Amino acid sequence: MHKQKGLFARTMLGASIALAVAGAASAQSAHTVVTLWSWSPVAPTTQAMVAAIEKAHPDIEVRATVQPHTPYFTALKAAAASGGLPDIIGLPPGAFTQEYRANLQDLTSTAQSLWGQDWQKNFAPALLEQARLGNPKGDDGFYMLPQEAEVLNIWYNRNVFAKAKIDEPPKDFDQMVADAKKLRAAGYIPFYQGGGTELFDGWVYMQIAAQTDMPNLLAAEKGAAVWDKPGMVAAAAAWQRLFTDRVVQDGSLSALQYPTGANLFAAGRVGMISLGSWWLQETALSDNPDLKTMSGYGKFFFPPLTAGGQPSPPLGGIDLGWGLTKTAASSPQVEAASRTVLKELISGVGEQVALDQLNDLPAFRGLKPSQPLSPHLQQLYDTYIAELEAAHPHAVGNPVVFDALVSNLQAIAAGSKKPEAAMAAVQSVAQSQAASK
Repeated sequence: MHKQKGLFARTMLGASIALAVAGAASAQSAHTVVTLWSWSPVAPTTQAMVAAIEKAHPDIEVRATVQPHTPYFTALKAAAASGGLPDIIGLPPGAFTQEYRANLQDLTSTAQSLWGQDWQKNFAPALLEQARLGNPKGDDGFYMLPQEAEVLNIWYNRNVFAKAKIDEPPKDFDQMVADAKKLRAAGYIPFYQGGGTELFDGWVYMQIAAQTDMPNLLAAEKGAAVWDKPGMVAAAAAWQRLFTDRVVQDGSLSALQYPTGANLFAAGRVGMISLGSWWLQETALSDNPDLKTMSGYGKFFFPPLTAGGQPSPPLGGIDLGWGLTKTAASSPQVEAASRTVLKELISGVGEQVALDQLNDLPAFRGLKPSQPLSPHLQQLYDTYIAELEAAHPHAVGNPVVFDALVSNLQAIAAGSKKPEAAMAAVQSVAQSQAASK
């Protein structure tokens, strides 16, 4: 498959990347096949990563399938239910990892064999903590290990802002509402929200809650039943304003962040969108000069809810991690090859390819892009690296609680629940889950 770029690359639903080293049929039969599914990195980057791994290990064939976020997790759920999971799966931390924990191997001994007894020194403590987020009490196992880290923020299109006669990112929430009105009047989507992509609903809420009640947000992520505290309800009320004040687009609850929102943003039809450090990957995926150099784009944290306040602090942590499924233990050869692929994805040639394409920030210490960056890109990259060091976690550990949060946020957005009632419902689920531990 040839390397595909630009917008089409982000719309590859179910695109299967099967890259085999060329050779005679007898050589092919000696390959150990490792299957891998993920939503990230995007298909062209994954294709290049697989090619690099197969070049370094000619006896291994990696069959990788990449889909956008929502269809990927739909397929993953179905595969887990039918016993058809691949050998390696891409996972975000917290609820998404915990949902598949019964299907995953504890990677502690694998990590020791790959990087030594002191392997944990290669990862920031916050990333290791987040990799285990949601584990049952007393379970210190690692059911995923991070390849890449991220920082959440809001990106904006500078050209779109200029055409709407907006000089700078909003300094507070009221200005964001006013900017959204200008963007609509100029024919643009003001703030794209993929309300049908649950992770981004939760992330926008958490960016707001980081302003209104950071201590309880962090406690809630770890399982505390504090969702009905005043600051958490205030964040839900601000979330509601995004919809009642028409900051986000009409029909946002059925929209997808990927591929639709990202495509529209890249095409210059959106003013603002909640993404993060991974947006830098567009420099390798597009021929559009504004994207290739990021000169047409800027970023900011969620603006203060009140005039004179502080914007949201950085939230971040693991972007993409990998889990080794119990399927990989089907044979010693497959398991050994899967561990080799895992190492190359996290600390070897696979991650170097992803890093050179600025797919996101490295989780494994000491890695950096091998090619020099333009001054603007270097500044963006360095800023993200600094923000990652200070970033607060951004994942809910319990999948049942996270589902309750998202469904109630969607109910708030639809107008079927008020913030107080919605957060009380999340609180009830959290209390029930806490009691069952």
